[in-house]
Amino acid sequence: MELGSVRNKVILAAVLAVAGGVIAFFVSKRPQPEAPAAEPPRLGYSRNGSAPTPDLSLSR
Repeated sequence: MELGSVRNKVILAAVLAVAGGVIAFFVSKRPQPEAPAAEPPRLGYSRNGSAPTPDLSLSR
């Protein structure tokens, strides 16, 4: 058994293991979810019965 062929097989196995690890890393990455959209301003009347209270400090 030649020492060179064993060394070549070990090098080939290491290269294949590294390549498999890189492929597994990129396949397992999932895209990040988008940031939630900003809530639009509330215009018009309230539907839950609560109305804004007037600020009485401005009337003085």
